[in-house]
Amino acid sequence: MIEILFLLLPLAFYSGWRAAKKNNSKQCAESNKLADDYVKGVNYLLSEEPDKALEVFINHPDVDEYTAETYLLLGNMFRNRGEVDRALRLHQNLMARSSLTKYQKTSVLLALGEDYFAAGMLDRAESVFQELLEADPNGVNACLPLRQIYEQTHEWEKAIQTTLCLSKKSFTESHQKLIAHYYCEMAEQEMSLGNLHKVEEYISKAEKNFKSSVRVMILQADLLERKKNYKSAFKVYLKALRLDSRVLSYLYSKISKVSAVVGKDKELEVILLDLYKNDGAVLSYLLMLISRNGSNNIPVNFLVDDLKNRKLDISSIISAIDILKSNYDICSEHEKLPLIEKALINYLKGEAIFQCQNCGYKMQDYMWRCPACYQWDRVSHS
Repeated sequence: MIEILFLLLPLAFYSGWRAAKKNNSKQCAESNKLADDYVKGVNYLLSEEPDKALEVFINHPDVDEYTAETYLLLGNMFRNRGEVDRALRLHQNLMARSSLTKYQKTSVLLALGEDYFAAGMLDRAESVFQELLEADPNGVNACLPLRQIYEQTHEWEKAIQTTLCLSKKSFTESHQKLIAHYYCEMAEQEMSLGNLHKVEEYISKAEKNFKSSVRVMILQADLLERKKNYKSAFKVYLKALRLDSRVLSYLYSKISKVSAVVGKDKELEVILLDLYKNDGAVLSYLLMLISRNGSNNIPVNFLVDDLKNRKLDISSIISAIDILKSNYDICSEHEKLPLIEKALINYLKGEAIFQCQNCGYKMQDYMWRCPACYQWDRVSHS
């Protein structure tokens, strides 16, 4: 509540200054009442009685330019603290005031849209932000929350348009990446429906916006696989994997299926082994492939180190111990039990495999878009 105190107490000083500027007793009395009301409201807030404080602020008839700005900030503070209902009441009341300037009305309307968005009232939020855009087509403040709404509702064409709105001042690489992701989302939708012609169209548009996108490459390979062009699909999958090994958890089932069809398991094993030397998270997938092929080419010293220090899933731990059985020179029989114990301790720590570089949110599976902060391409191994 300290931040609210610093926000509202200056109003009491302001109202006192107003009283000193007035010439007649009636105006002085009104200004003194304003000061009393704000002090009363602050006391309610500090006493953890926000509803009573709201009643004081909302029912006061005198709102001028200075107090309107403070009301707006107070409502935003309520929303940021998760008290969306109180933010809505305050902003709705403020919007009804006739004394607001045009700029203040725009600011309050934007705050109302953000309140609706925070409350999950997406239709109302969209309506408010659209109203703002109609009033000022060059304004970009409404574009970001609109884009987030369209991401949640999977309206990708509209998300593209709002991203173009955001880029009016400068079209950056981040905007290009976003638009590429939206076209990829549409391509995946059409892929699930079997509309391969539309898939090609959206992949082409995505590639024009972000040529080096790993996701675009994977979709190109998916399309080749659907057309039964397995050799080309395998090459494109490998290209994507070499560019970004993070996507292996998303890609493994696809690339291992195609490699089995074209007889490229050995080549894939070599690639994974090379990636594993720099990225221990590749281990579980490498072990799955080794288990399928019956080969035993993994460097045992890497394997022992990962059992000691990395979080592996149970199937990887079991597969790793099986491989170590034939390597007594590296790991003797009496050393296996503490090694298994250490691997299981690491597993029980419950650490997530992936983490968003932007907000720190942790997850078990790789995702193109962080479910917490909604940023794209910011997920990596934790």
